[in-house]
Amino acid sequence: MNFRQFFQEAEEEDKNVQTLLKKLPAGHRQLLNGFKFKYVGGNTLNGDDEHIGVIDKDKITVAAPWNYGREFTTLHEIAHMIYEKMCSKPWKEAWAKAVKKHPDRQKQNDEELWCMAYANHFAKHKNLTHHHPAWETYMDKFCKETGGGEHAHD
Repeated sequence: MNFRQFFQEAEEEDKNVQTLLKKLPAGHRQLLNGFKFKYVGGNTLNGDDEHIGVIDKDKITVAAPWNYGREFTTLHEIAHMIYEKMCSKPWKEAWAKAVKKHPDRQKQNDEELWCMAYANHFAKHKNLTHHHPAWETYMDKFCKETGGGEHAHD
């Protein structure tokens, strides 16, 4: 790859991230002010065979897992921050009830499932494993009430 091609790809990547962020409610986007996004190849992060993304200070690093698109994976990592900073106890309790409505869900903890549902809520290409009507209803309400009103969800 030549120097020019490297910068063209970086500009396209940044443009894609900005397009992605525009989908999110304003209140959620504000948490990401000043964050940089870094994308690496491979199914998991370099030197970490258990994770596909990580938030570190002001940078979100995302791998390219074969079974999820980068958009979904980026949204999932953003969701961890949203969950930590905006998902109060009543929201978590409501989420636990929504999760129990779908016994066919993946066997993961509530936070991981919440992040999957959040990512799915905004992803262009929905992941059917994480697409449940009760989860969509929850995310619609959560995003409207915590994000500052309407959001640009598909």
